[in-house]
Amino acid sequence: MTVSRALNTPQKVSAKTTRRIRKVMEELGYQPSQVARSLVKRRTNTIGIVMPDIKNTFFNSWFRSVEDSARQFGYTTFLCNTDENPDDEMKSVRTLLSHRVDGILIVPHSEESVRYLMRAKANVVLVDRVFDSMNVDSVSTDHYYGAVKLTEHMIAQGHKRIGVLKGPGVLFPDRERYRGFGHAMKENGIEVVREHIRNCEFKESLAFDTVKEMLQAGNRPTALFSFNSLMTIGAIKAINVLGMKIPADISLVCYDAIPGNDIFTPGITHVIQPIEELGTDATKMLIRRIENPKRKATEEIFLKPKLVIRESCRKIP
Repeated sequence: MTVSRALNTPQKVSAKTTRRIRKVMEELGYQPSQVARSLVKRRTNTIGIVMPDIKNTFFNSWFRSVEDSARQFGYTTFLCNTDENPDDEMKSVRTLLSHRVDGILIVPHSEESVRYLMRAKANVVLVDRVFDSMNVDSVSTDHYYGAVKLTEHMIAQGHKRIGVLKGPGVLFPDRERYRGFGHAMKENGIEVVREHIRNCEFKESLAFDTVKEMLQAGNRPTALFSFNSLMTIGAIKAINVLGMKIPADISLVCYDAIPGNDIFTPGITHVIQPIEELGTDATKMLIRRIENPKRKATEEIFLKPKLVIRESCRKIP
């Protein structure tokens, strides 16, 4: 009982006794059983993370902030990568629940996995991607606002033929970014050229092939708007392969910063999301839900992105 008190409520044990216990633990190489603790407390102090693409630098940075924040509250994180595959996403959700995690942060690809979590009465927070039909705790960014700002910047520089590298239009951020782009174009009386709007599935390889084809065709756009960092990298590679220069031959802006943007020449104009806040706010929200599971009211946090102007979008006379 003294050992248990020293480990769980050290304030109830003298400093001298605690030191003796720690010394013996080190000599024996003893580690308290987290499994046994969780059986008693009915809590594992673990948080499951369901992430869509570990190659995406945005999600890498987001996970780091989640992990740091969770650690401060005494929680361990389990990461599952789904590669935007709904079946893998459901498998990840089932696996985390079977391991009795206390809660799950999910960047969902499909509604099905979220509905499964709701039926299981799991503690869950949706991150970045939300569904209007679901009443679930969530933390997301104002993707519409960011897209409007980026598009207005291109228009202010004189661009009217603007190409868009987007996703299939299923996910919330994709839809909102395209809605923001369309709104800015309409407000400025500029027609959207349909053949310049391309679905690249958020993939680098598809963006590479698409940009190569688009820039070799007639009536090519004067500027490109990429909806994520992976497609931006694919676009840059295609532009380089064609022997073209940014922004002399083609202007380029994107949602989210690309790796090395601080040293890349020219710097790419982009919208940056408050990644650290997105991670810490989501983690704190989930822990509040874990500690108050009977709370009925749901929380929703909507963060504002920021426009960062660099040299990649030239002014057209």
